[in-house]
Amino acid sequence: MSRNFNDANDKEYKIGILGGTFDPIHNGHLMIAESAKKEYNLSKIILIPTGVSYMKTNVTDSFLRYEMVKLAAADLDGYEVSDIEIQREGNTYTCDTIAYFKETFPNAQLHFIIGTDSLFSLEKWRNVGYILSNCTILCATRPGEHETDIIKSRETEKANELSRKFNAKIKFIHCTPMDISSTDIRTFRKKNPDSDVHDLELPAAVADYINRQDLYDAKTEKIHTLLKEDLKPKRLKHTFGVVDTAVILAKKWGCNLENARLAALLHDCAKYLDTDVKCSLCAKYNVAISDIEKNNPELLHAKAGALLAYEKYGIQNNEILSAIFYHTTGKPDMSLLEQIIFVSDYIEPGRTHSDKLPQYRQLVLEDLNYITAAILRDTVKYLKKQADKDILIDPQTNKTYEYYKKFLNKKE
Repeated sequence: MSRNFNDANDKEYKIGILGGTFDPIHNGHLMIAESAKKEYNLSKIILIPTGVSYMKTNVTDSFLRYEMVKLAAADLDGYEVSDIEIQREGNTYTCDTIAYFKETFPNAQLHFIIGTDSLFSLEKWRNVGYILSNCTILCATRPGEHETDIIKSRETEKANELSRKFNAKIKFIHCTPMDISSTDIRTFRKKNPDSDVHDLELPAAVADYINRQDLYDAKTEKIHTLLKEDLKPKRLKHTFGVVDTAVILAKKWGCNLENARLAALLHDCAKYLDTDVKCSLCAKYNVAISDIEKNNPELLHAKAGALLAYEKYGIQNNEILSAIFYHTTGKPDMSLLEQIIFVSDYIEPGRTHSDKLPQYRQLVLEDLNYITAAILRDTVKYLKKQADKDILIDPQTNKTYEYYKKFLNKKE
């Protein structure tokens, strides 16, 4: 059983730090981390996805990369995942990360894991002297390099040079790295958008996630780029949670996966539009606005979202548009897709508004109609309590609840 960070109060506690873009994390990353852990008797490995990197552009959203790293480490003993660099504002610098862990665990020995390319560029890093004086560098070679004596000699020479110049402690990880890179995976996916990435060197849970989110597909990346213009980071995080939930439910209940993914991706696309813009969109497409919606324009984001999905995002599938249109109120006798988006919006993993959510997330895989009815019951009950705050119940929500509450009677 591995020790917790709370035990990092003595000089024998060794923490290995492996940072990277992890776009995506793959088995090669984990193999290097595990080799370092075993060879140097590291107590813990911390995996750290980068936030805003000054060295790379066009990087997948940090939340998605963080989720993949969490999935990769979930079943590994002695591994932790930190979002310290994602939460940090501005560019990501290793010296700041080392300073954070040095302050958090002052008595632990820090080991920073890098590749050969980083060894030869270390001197260009910000505050490299601070980094090298506060942690041991563990260097892993690239595929094939371990076989080349000339390259090994260059590595040793560079390590000795840095040791002399900065009094650095640099050691090598003796392993045979896998011939795989994140770039290879992204490139393969772009060339084969309908491919299943389980055949690549990826942890199974990460491959599942890439497939669910349809990552590294050009069409999906375009939508992500546009959504970053329309949504705040917190809402974008919620959106990805809805996508993950919707695709899982679509697989379970036999719904078209692509339709579920697109409807989930775009369900909140109009969330932050100005009220005037929402109203103009509705007027343009002759969509009626109720008195309640006029007095509570926030309620308009679902209708406006369907129209924006059509106009800006090029969605012409009426089933997808309808699922977006009704994702807040629902409607009597919803289609399977409408029902999945309605439910997914309420129960996605990032939601914390109800203590019933863990139960609902389990039961939805057994009875979709019951959970739909339960969500409507809870929503109506909540809105009734808010009536004295001028928050009225949309008649459509009441109609939907009246239709679905029969499924409560059968279950309870």
